[in-house]
Amino acid sequence: MSGLCPRCGAATLFEAPARIAMSCEQCALSLAELERGARLAGLVTILVAAILISMAMAVDIYLSPPFWLQVVVWAPLTMAVVIGILRLYKTALLYRQYEVQAEQEQGEQ
Repeated sequence: MSGLCPRCGAATLFEAPARIAMSCEQCALSLAELERGARLAGLVTILVAAILISMAMAVDIYLSPPFWLQVVVWAPLTMAVVIGILRLYKTALLYRQYEVQAEQEQGEQ
């Protein structure tokens, strides 16, 4: 989640909180050629949202806090969890794609 480049280890993997950069600024690794997780990011977001909505409903049913308190708690928590999960998912997918590409290049040589 720290956004380290798979080749050089510099913290240049993300150009925005959950958007993969097109290339590493340090080693010029082209990240655009790798699968960057955009296709399934919506599905991951929906799954996380369903879990968070279930949790919010359970809190509302069992504790019945005031509406303003729920907004103050759930809005930042939702943003933080979704961004964190997307960063984790995209980083893991990109690292796996980088490993596969490196194995294919070694097999060709």
